[in-house]
Amino acid sequence: MAELLFYSEPTLLNREIHKTLRFSASPDYSFTKEVNSVPLAGIEFFEASRDMPVLFGKDGEEGYFPLVMLSLMDGGHRQLDEEGGWGDSYVPAFIRRYPFALTDDGTVCFDQKAVQLKSEEGDLLFDGEGEGTQVLQNIIQFLSSFEQQYKETRRYCDQCKEFDLFAPFNLKVMVGGDKPLKLDGLYVIDEKKLNDIPKSAVSEWFEAGWLAWSYAHLHSIGALNRLIKKQS
Repeated sequence: MAELLFYSEPTLLNREIHKTLRFSASPDYSFTKEVNSVPLAGIEFFEASRDMPVLFGKDGEEGYFPLVMLSLMDGGHRQLDEEGGWGDSYVPAFIRRYPFALTDDGTVCFDQKAVQLKSEEGDLLFDGEGEGTQVLQNIIQFLSSFEQQYKETRRYCDQCKEFDLFAPFNLKVMVGGDKPLKLDGLYVIDEKKLNDIPKSAVSEWFEAGWLAWSYAHLHSIGALNRLIKKQS
């Protein structure tokens, strides 16, 4: 299961306990205001690369996973407008799935503190017979697709690591003030090494879409300038 970054009180969805629970979709993404990056699935690289850089970080098991940089600040970002809307930038699926998520065994959980979930307004998640409504089915379909793409991205990153494609990405930028902002602990794909991967793997990478993901990632680094301007 992808990590639960914004969930204050994650709770398993139960058809008996939550039979009157209603969901109202909201354009308010202010729950993200304190983060500067979130995980990103490979299939999202294309759209995200137009607005934000896609880099890689390490997890606790020495694996790698892509992150989309929402800002270059130590914490928080400036993608939000005054009403908590996202503006015209791409909204990562990691954010759009909130307040729901799937556990490792495929059970739906949700953040009990989420403003999108109430008993008074919105669409019911269960019908009178305790079966999931179309609203809940759509949510589960989205979550299942998200988890599938998350696992596929893990496979991609493991292959990149196996071919020793990751290189440290260290950057210092001036964003107002006197002190430069330093980015460390991040990685990029070494384009030269990417061009030298074994020929036997090229066909597999092409069919899986991994070659396209890799070049979308490299293209996204140019979006650093957009973040710097927005931050300034």
